[in-house]
Amino acid sequence: MSSFVLKNESSAGITGISNTFLDHYMPKANGEYVKVYLYLLRALHHPSLELSVAGVADALDHTENDILRALKYWEKQKIIKLECDSSNTLQGIYLLDIPPADTESAASAAEPAASTVPPRRSYSRNELAQFSGQAECRQLLFVCEQYLKKSLSPSEIETLLYFYDQLHFSADLIEYLVEYCVCKGSRSIHYIETVALAWAEAGIATVSQAKERTTTYMRGSFAIMKAFGLNDRNPVDPEMKYIEKWLHTYDFTLDLILEACHRTMDRLHKPNFEYADRILKNWNANKVHTMNDIQALDQAHQKRSVQKRPAANVRSTGFTNFEQRDYDFDELEKQLLQSQ
Repeated sequence: MSSFVLKNESSAGITGISNTFLDHYMPKANGEYVKVYLYLLRALHHPSLELSVAGVADALDHTENDILRALKYWEKQKIIKLECDSSNTLQGIYLLDIPPADTESAASAAEPAASTVPPRRSYSRNELAQFSGQAECRQLLFVCEQYLKKSLSPSEIETLLYFYDQLHFSADLIEYLVEYCVCKGSRSIHYIETVALAWAEAGIATVSQAKERTTTYMRGSFAIMKAFGLNDRNPVDPEMKYIEKWLHTYDFTLDLILEACHRTMDRLHKPNFEYADRILKNWNANKVHTMNDIQALDQAHQKRSVQKRPAANVRSTGFTNFEQRDYDFDELEKQLLQSQ
């Protein structure tokens, strides 16, 4: 692959990192993309560094596709501009001035949904033909067919290309994603996409990062199923989505999730993921992070319950010389739920 020319829109003579980049762009990008951008900054005033996709890939121990995905990501963020020839070969990179933090551009970069998970789009026939001409894509689709044990439909192919082209997942990461979902008992492309989007939101960019995340999930899902008394099976798709949300969206520790499961069993005497989710959703809204936070929330709830009880207005008459009833509304709720 030919070398490209690196050009600069900023003033020369200084190699520095914009505070706006550090504050607004870097936190939302995965670490591999940040390394590529920092390498470009260093190379700008270091002529001895080889400026080619292959050279950058060798320097950072990445694949050439990893480098190209990183460059396309930063181009979408509008902090670099790529210059290609008629055959789409990279010829030059312009490092653009990063706008101040109070501009619309920087504000949009701070929104994770806009920067890390691009909306899915359809591919034209020519684009699909270009992908099919890439050895890495052909191998990826072949491996996915082996895992899913069927020929891929056009919709499934587009979904996998969405991971590769727009979520910027490497082929290895997509293969691990499909393998992981199949091992969990799901060959549904919709579930695979749900997991992929969760990984993209979390900034998962490498197989090692994904393995660390899935190891946490596997341990957590086993403990949660055990707390619900479901020791004889794996969680099904809707249950897996709840577990994924509790562990990674709400980012609760396992002890808090298990406490919600135990409270569900105490209240309903049967497993109910929706009920446990209502408990955890309430804790998340109240910024619960520890068991002490739960105790404080319980005490506040009990205090409010006592304050809401009407004061007894008892007169000394023959009609009131009996023991007043003190209804346990939690117990009544439990009985109502059991009767459904």
